[in-house]
Amino acid sequence: MTLVLTLVLAGCGARAAETHDSNIIVTSWIAGPDSFNPLVAVGSAARMINDEIYSPLIALGPDLLPRWSTSLAYKVDVTDGGKRYVMHLRRNARWSDGAPLTATDVVFSIQLGNNPGLTNGNSSDFALMKSVRAIDRYTVELILSRPSPPFLENALASDTLPLPEHILNKYPPMSEAEAKFVNTDATFNQKPVTSGPWRIVRNIPDSYIILGRNTRYWGPQPRLREIAFRVYPQQDSLYAAVDAGEVDVTDIPPNLWRVHDRLRGNHKFINWPWNVTFLLLPNYHDPAIAWMHDPRVKQAMMYAINRRFIIDGIMSGQANLLDGPVPRFSPYYNHNVRKYAYDPARARALLDAAGWHMRGAFRMKGSDTLRVTLKTGGATDAVASNIAELIQANFKAVGIDCILENEEIQTFFEDLHGSRFQLALRGVILPPHPDDYKYYDSSQTRPKGGANYGFYSNPRIDREIEAARTASSAAAGRAALDRYQELASVDLPVIYLYSNRLGAVVPANLQGYDLDPLAPAALPMGLQFWTLSPNK
Repeated sequence: MTLVLTLVLAGCGARAAETHDSNIIVTSWIAGPDSFNPLVAVGSAARMINDEIYSPLIALGPDLLPRWSTSLAYKVDVTDGGKRYVMHLRRNARWSDGAPLTATDVVFSIQLGNNPGLTNGNSSDFALMKSVRAIDRYTVELILSRPSPPFLENALASDTLPLPEHILNKYPPMSEAEAKFVNTDATFNQKPVTSGPWRIVRNIPDSYIILGRNTRYWGPQPRLREIAFRVYPQQDSLYAAVDAGEVDVTDIPPNLWRVHDRLRGNHKFINWPWNVTFLLLPNYHDPAIAWMHDPRVKQAMMYAINRRFIIDGIMSGQANLLDGPVPRFSPYYNHNVRKYAYDPARARALLDAAGWHMRGAFRMKGSDTLRVTLKTGGATDAVASNIAELIQANFKAVGIDCILENEEIQTFFEDLHGSRFQLALRGVILPPHPDDYKYYDSSQTRPKGGANYGFYSNPRIDREIEAARTASSAAAGRAALDRYQELASVDLPVIYLYSNRLGAVVPANLQGYDLDPLAPAALPMGLQFWTLSPNK
């Protein structure tokens, strides 16, 4: 059947809808994988494939918590006040070339990921690592310099896909030669030795890739025989491919969600929360908007913006209100944060109380006008442009003069990273365990290596962020995280807008998929357990 599927994909774009082979699914995306080495790959398609062809050290479920049934480490003991992690590995795991997967591979992979020359190495969470070693063939010990409750989910789970030491260990650890080899080794990066439930059957770059069952996988075999991923040039092309019966599964962007029910065929439509938030980031170093330091003005902005219209009218329902730094669907969300409904009258009252009074069309305090320039990537992102125009109108309605500056997306990111903005409409990809240290801690400005591009500073926020990430227990870390959320919902480091939702079309009889908030390619996950029921 592999030959048949390959020929059909190559000859006519994808199999016809009437084939209805219950052992094959065809899905799609707008860009293929750039590498099959997790330490090199940067694209979302590559991340999705790599999640399927490698065994994660610790897998995360849709609830953002460890799912041990699909993890290479079936158990992790955390002792010494949260500084010692002992990972117990499965004894039947093997690489696709038949070699055993052991603690040596895990230690090698963690150390390799810390090489600063890698394209996509370990996150900054691993800076806390003091040592890592193999206690025996199937046990790994990792020591931190200080406790970190987010470390398991944000580092060991999110960042660690063990790689084969017997294939990649060719140069001295942490050397420039090692990084160069890993970054440029075309053999492994395109034809890797893997350990997950799927293997690469065939890959035609920028055209299609076919995954088949990995018979050496330590866990349950995939229920489908094969899954094919087809590359299309544009987002709208994916929609048309489903309508034509060429594709079974694809994502649907907000601009097409309103017409998704016009698709032909026996489909169902799903959407679920994504761990990405959108917000307005002020630049607190800009003296022209020094009034941003006043929480009353920022609270007025929260009340002034019709966020419900953004969600329903612009995002077509594919978003959720964001009350603070943590989305509502997260298991770490604090329900006691302050909520902000759309209330222009309350916004005007807060601005009056802050000393900003109407003079003509806009508010002034002394000789200063309440004016701000909102920068977006709206020149290439229609959704961002539409949101910015709504915010401009909402601000004007309460007396705030908002000037729009829509840029090409690459220029916008350069300006964001260079802190060349007054107010920026940006998205933030959140880690599984909330940790805003690099975004809002006063020590993490860009010149100091962080991502606090707006130079936000609040000693109380600093204390709670740092307490949450270095607490001696999960309970103490959660308490500090709760306090941080409550403080942030009042002081407002940023103007919180919404958290994204993902939308997809799937066959009506598809079962076993995960609606994963961490889905890298905006598609349902859990491909290992996908199945087509014959009863629907």
